Amino acid sequence: MNSDALAAAAAMTGTGSATGSAGPSRTATPPAPVPAEPASTAPSAPTVASTATTPLTDQAVNVLAQLVKTSKMNRSRTTSLAEKPEVQALLDKDLFLIQSDRRTKMNPIQQLQLIRTLSQFFMERVDDGHRYAYFEAIFLGRADDPILHEYRLSVMYQLVSFSIQYPVLQYINHVMTWLCQMKNEELERNYSDRLLDMIVDHYVRTSNERNEMYKFLQPLRGTSNEFCALFFARAALHAPLNPHMVKLICEYSTTNIEFIHRHLRDTPWLGNDFAQKVVPKLVEYSLTNETHSADVLAWVICYVQFKWEIDVLANDDRKGPTKRVDVLDLLLSTDYPWSKRRCCMLASAISSSTKCEAVIRQQLKRLDVPYDYKPVIERLCAEDLKNNAPRVLESITDMHLAQELQANS
Repeated sequence: MNSDALAAAAAMTGTGSATGSAGPSRTATPPAPVPAEPASTAPSAPTVASTATTPLTDQAVNVLAQLVKTSKMNRSRTTSLAEKPEVQALLDKDLFLIQSDRRTKMNPIQQLQLIRTLSQFFMERVDDGHRYAYFEAIFLGRADDPILHEYRLSVMYQLVSFSIQYPVLQYINHVMTWLCQMKNEELERNYSDRLLDMIVDHYVRTSNERNEMYKFLQPLRGTSNEFCALFFARAALHAPLNPHMVKLICEYSTTNIEFIHRHLRDTPWLGNDFAQKVVPKLVEYSLTNETHSADVLAWVICYVQFKWEIDVLANDDRKGPTKRVDVLDLLLSTDYPWSKRRCCMLASAISSSTKCEAVIRQQLKRLDVPYDYKPVIERLCAEDLKNNAPRVLESITDMHLAQELQANS
């Protein structure tokens, strides 16, 4: 089963096409946006109560203009803006309003004004080749001072949430670049979880049929591949799976599945946690929900199982995650109802399982299967299933169960 098969499945269910972006996962150029559901539109962005300037915003604008000017004059690239003491002193004093006790004197309203000013700044700098240098100087220039560094990071994370609605979707790419460049796995995990926890809390937990907050995250499928990969691989660890989270997972994966696999390969800790902790949650959701998204999710799971060892798992020639995707026992459990999607996931799980076919065949024959699904189990018990799993999966997809035939007659 290749990406074309996933694309065909996604097309049948109306969730977009499965395309991968070129290049290594951590430096890939985002592909053009692929609408997952043409009828879906993001809710109108909230308006700022007042766009009038204040002395604080005027001062912030002047500081940021000076930062740009300094960058242009910085002919020697051996010292970045983040490493220039005079630049950091200026940002502390006139942008973040840090006092002698190393605390800010900004109140919450002023901090919101600052965040809005920064959003406008990054929006205007979207084509500026030095935009990451600005990001680095503003938010990462006090890494040697735990108190000031933490304060700047708190503003950085608040700006992520604000920029999604503003919108300045490219801003989150700077945050993802920072995360992907980390050499310390524990720090990368902790800061990634902090980002996801905030976004899931603001846009998924609070999302309902009335406000549809999750729709603010939909455009990211075409602007931030790294974030899509992180959300796909880890969001389910930050909140229970719900229809809106699953819809985002399906849209992100059917648009960026090949990139996501490369990113999980290049980020072993993320791939290992996904294989061990997240895939079982996705499978269980697909088994217990009769929804459109559950159908799409089943196809995504099938694709992951077929391609994990080929494209992601570490081997003699490459580094990568060491944990296998193994949900066969879960799919053979008697706790879940039978459905065609379960049969499809079962076929792909058998193909990727390390168990020998004889043992799997015995387990299949012991199952108490409804009459409608006996032909499927017979097909799964056929000889040489592991080497013919894609063909078997296709045949299962094309099978008309007795209940389907009766419904169509």
